[in-house]
Amino acid sequence: MSDIKQEILVVDDELSGAETVADFLRIEGYRPLVCTHPQEVLASFEKGRFSLGFVDINLPDMSGLELASKLKEIDPPIEIVFMTGYGTFDNAVEAIKIGAYDYLRKPFGINELSLCLRRFQERQALTERLEHSERRYFSLVQSIPSIIFVIRDDLRLDFINSASEMILGYAPEEAMADVNWLMKIIHAEDRPHVRSLLTSSLKSKDSRFSTECRLTHKEGHIIHAMIKSIPHKTEFKGLQGLIVDISDRIFLERARLHDENVRILGAISEEVAHEIRNPLVSIGGFAKRLKMKFPDLPEGDIILRESERLEKILQRIMEYLRPMEFTCKDCLANNVLTECLELLGADMEHRGIKGRLNLDSSLSPVYVDKDILAQIFTGLVLNAIKEMDSGDTLFIRAFESRGNVNIEFKNRVPRTKGKGLGKILMPFGEGYRGTVLPLSSRLLRQMGGFLSYSQEPDEMVFTVSLPLKCKPVPEITKATIS
Repeated sequence: MSDIKQEILVVDDELSGAETVADFLRIEGYRPLVCTHPQEVLASFEKGRFSLGFVDINLPDMSGLELASKLKEIDPPIEIVFMTGYGTFDNAVEAIKIGAYDYLRKPFGINELSLCLRRFQERQALTERLEHSERRYFSLVQSIPSIIFVIRDDLRLDFINSASEMILGYAPEEAMADVNWLMKIIHAEDRPHVRSLLTSSLKSKDSRFSTECRLTHKEGHIIHAMIKSIPHKTEFKGLQGLIVDISDRIFLERARLHDENVRILGAISEEVAHEIRNPLVSIGGFAKRLKMKFPDLPEGDIILRESERLEKILQRIMEYLRPMEFTCKDCLANNVLTECLELLGADMEHRGIKGRLNLDSSLSPVYVDKDILAQIFTGLVLNAIKEMDSGDTLFIRAFESRGNVNIEFKNRVPRTKGKGLGKILMPFGEGYRGTVLPLSSRLLRQMGGFLSYSQEPDEMVFTVSLPLKCKPVPEITKATIS
């Protein structure tokens, strides 16, 4: 039981009987308030003031049962012990309906009163332990860096913890106020699959499932997440689940895949240069002589065109793999980005393209080569405006998330132009768009960052991610992007 002694209400129209109970409570360390009339009780009753009330059933103007019912309406947690000299079965039933804690038949002795109070103290101590456990559990749930949610059969939220604001930008109250919130934050392409999983799990006794999907942050950027159920053995209407942000893992997997591609490319580049360049030059020269000797021969044009294409691919590979050198220091990405846009402002205005900036002024510094970062930003802006039409808007947003400074470039692009993204960061293959994107990706990786992309309906999004703290890169010469 709590160390703070609480006030207890004693209501009996017989003052002597009420004082007897009050004296015993004082000895036990409580502060009793004695009342002899129901109206006196209602006038002085305050919510949360009393934890227990001893109420005589037979009172003037209002029965103790009616009074107890009113007290319960005002303050539901209060426990009621009824006292009566001639109780009936009907009174007992009514007392149970009201939620009586105990029932004492007059005249009762000190032992009975003491036993009643001990039972109350034990129950109060148990309630306090339960409340303490619930507070600890609630605090634990709220502090977990993953979203914990509970949904009903209609996919409405019954509960969501505060991680929803950290991961997705929505406060729990905001999320629960929207009946369709859970479905709205799931990416449109992933929504049917996730809805099907949730619906079937709600209907099935075995609610276990786990799936990866994309979620949309309140500010519009994509979060890669894993949604999985939390199994429960007890009868429970609804579904408990967990949402884990796996964006870092996805980016790391993409980075590793890209690094592996570059490693393989590097391993074969020397052999390619040695084994292909000389025969390629010979084939090109032979094709030119063949063209001069037989100008109408279509095969000569084909051989010449294909040899030139192979020469360009080989040149791109060699340029991409040429060693790069850096001079890194702390700088603010916002300042670098602003300077780049000032330089490109005239070109964007000439093309009729608007730029909309959304820069978080509280971004932490990053350790990078400022000049190379400026060239990367410039290249990404130029790459975007090449795909845009007059009147379009380039959206650029800088924000900090999970230990990274992120700069997002989003522009409208027709679906036909958005095809072939699978190899967009590699310096060869179908859909080649120049060396800007693949070289930007490589330079960012060498500075500890990462370039990611996603294709939304009619939109292309490139995101530069730079860690807040990364190891210094050896000082060398500047690299350029052509």
